[in-house]
Amino acid sequence: MAFIKSYGVYFPSFTIADNVLHPKGRANKHSIAYVDEDIITLAYAAIEVLKSKSNNLESVDAIIFATTTPVFKERYHASYLADLADLPKGITALDLGTTNRAGTDALILADTMISSGKHANVLVVATDISFPSIGKEARTLFGHGAVAMIVSKDNGIAEIVNTASYSEAVAEEFVYKGERTRYDPRFARTAGFKSNMKTVLSNLTPEDVDSLVINSAYVKLILKTLKTQGFDLQKQLAPDTLIPEYGFCGVAHGLLRLVSAMENVHGTSVLIDYNNGSNVIAINVAEKAQALSSETKDRKSINSYQDYLTIRKQGNFEGKGYKRIEMFSSEMIQEREKDQLKYLKGFECRGCKTVYYMKSARCNHCKGTEFVEKQLSKTGTVYSRTSEHYFPGSFPPINMIVVDLDGGGRITVQQTDDMYQDEKSIINIGDRVSLVLRKMMENDAKPNYFFKCRIVNT
Repeated sequence: MAFIKSYGVYFPSFTIADNVLHPKGRANKHSIAYVDEDIITLAYAAIEVLKSKSNNLESVDAIIFATTTPVFKERYHASYLADLADLPKGITALDLGTTNRAGTDALILADTMISSGKHANVLVVATDISFPSIGKEARTLFGHGAVAMIVSKDNGIAEIVNTASYSEAVAEEFVYKGERTRYDPRFARTAGFKSNMKTVLSNLTPEDVDSLVINSAYVKLILKTLKTQGFDLQKQLAPDTLIPEYGFCGVAHGLLRLVSAMENVHGTSVLIDYNNGSNVIAINVAEKAQALSSETKDRKSINSYQDYLTIRKQGNFEGKGYKRIEMFSSEMIQEREKDQLKYLKGFECRGCKTVYYMKSARCNHCKGTEFVEKQLSKTGTVYSRTSEHYFPGSFPPINMIVVDLDGGGRITVQQTDDMYQDEKSIINIGDRVSLVLRKMMENDAKPNYFFKCRIVNT
């Protein structure tokens, strides 16, 4: 028996409406990752939200990472993320991908690992960052987001009652040799989706289901079948409320819809996640979880198609003169200083309790030479700001912020989520800010992640 013990959801701060992408676009919105975000930073942000609810991850003994848009090849994202999140060393770390069903693949695998008794707490993380072809954005339900879950043997928000996976040989559309391939729609949707749903639904009893969540673009094809089987479409079939606000979030979407069910449905919810086959996950919720909307308040609109193209790194990033730059410290120094660079640990003077981010030979306050390690806060107050135009960036200037951290310590970081710099978005002295993990450079030659700051929501 396994439980979803806790979860965290993250959406980027920026959205773009279909009518900005195309004059005749619909009213839907798309959540868009900023220029210094990638799947690693999105996943880390979701884990940070999870940690704020469950305090720590010390008991995690496995991590499964799902994505179809990898930033690494021949390197495990799960292992890299485990190190970033300061998980115990040597834990099981697995990557899953191939289709958008990989997110629920990960949840089913986590349930199996817990039920086998070999693991006690498995961290599942799913995220994608993909963009449609230029000119096709308004016709594509794309969006960026991340979800993290802890699946545990201990009691939690929802009990995983049952899981199953049903393969399907026929695929409606897929990528072959780098090109998108589509089979005849009528044939493929009948031999693929409808055939697979017939098998899935034959194993479901409507009376046992409070909410039926079908994660598929083809759900309308089986509405009559659902009615025939005895489902009340008005009461039992859950609408997809995420797509109008965030778009379709790839491998994270099925899990995000499961989160929505945990927040809105008391009782048994069944998720059917279809993509070249189906994953079926049944959960039972005794008490509704905290609303997802509380994590997604601060959202900014992208005002022009040109700004959207800049975010998705078109133009200069594809030019003949474009070069990737390796300008930061070596991997040896990064590993040696990991506690400070990755985990934000500082030093406290044993004598006067003055806190420093970077270790000093002696305390500037009391001249003491003994220090103890101290975990620094990720919130603080702005001490000063400097705007720089010489550092490369898509939306200059780069604002360098000196932050006095809560509980002690002072750090200098870049401002992020600052596409439109006006009176509301520019950080001023005395403002409250929080630290978030981002890419240090947009055209980096090696992975270089560090903390930046943004204004705290009030």
